[in-house]
Amino acid sequence: MFQQILVGCDQGPGTLGALRLASAFADLAPDTSLTLVHAYAPNAARFGRRGKVEEYDDALHGEGMRLLEELRERLPEHQRERVELLSLPVSSPAFALHELAEGRSADLIVIGPAQHGPFGRLVLGSDSVGILHGAPCAVAIPPNTSGHAHEADASRAIGPIGVAYDGSPVADAAAELAARIAVTLDRQLQVIGVAEPISPVTMQNFEGPTSIPVPPPDPQAIEDEVAALLNERVAALPPGCSAAAVALHGDPVDQLTERSAELNLLVIGSRDYGPVQHVLLGSVSRGVLDNARCPVLVVPRPAVAD
Repeated sequence: MFQQILVGCDQGPGTLGALRLASAFADLAPDTSLTLVHAYAPNAARFGRRGKVEEYDDALHGEGMRLLEELRERLPEHQRERVELLSLPVSSPAFALHELAEGRSADLIVIGPAQHGPFGRLVLGSDSVGILHGAPCAVAIPPNTSGHAHEADASRAIGPIGVAYDGSPVADAAAELAARIAVTLDRQLQVIGVAEPISPVTMQNFEGPTSIPVPPPDPQAIEDEVAALLNERVAALPPGCSAAAVALHGDPVDQLTERSAELNLLVIGSRDYGPVQHVLLGSVSRGVLDNARCPVLVVPRPAVAD
């Protein structure tokens, strides 16, 4: 499933949620390795040269390593031997995690939700959007539950896996990954599509100053089209995947956010354009990430085979 998982760690409350989520993903395969990463800003004035990466701020580096060691002890015993700890002096946590992911061919980055840290400290959660946007692999983020653990909600803890689907190539990649996760966990997969209401439009009458009203599309026809698209995708899933099509109606962010309260995990694709194999956040994916009630896994746009 996932071979190399990077976990962004800091002193913020979201780190424990990120660690639990990363641990759950690591259990999907027996040989998955975890790298816990702590980022801190080097003290340029103390070193005399800004950006001299060979010299660490000993205090911040040691503090970071102690944090990572404490976090490692929170992991299940069978995972600890496959954990690497990195405390790095960087000016940008997003850049550091992206570089590590590319250099190590990581296939998943896990970070905590957006948050704020003490002045002068780099808190990874505060740069969560930067880490997500442009990431060279999938990124997972737990819900911002304000101190209430996702696992405490039994209905979500045993809920199905959801995947947002709109028929695009990146949605197909998200559906394939979601199906593999659902089969591994023996969960139902919900393939979720949202029929958006379309406002009436007008066309300019070029023979005069008046506008010609255009009848709005039939809402039932739109819903039927979405349902057919979802059913087609469900039919194409592997035989061992128990799946159901779920057609919703309304604003995609609102509908996916509301549905997330019933899910164990929601898988979504990033924008369906831009660099391949990179995560690019669109308005829907960003809105869902900000408000989801379950962990969200964002899948990058796949490369297209020649």
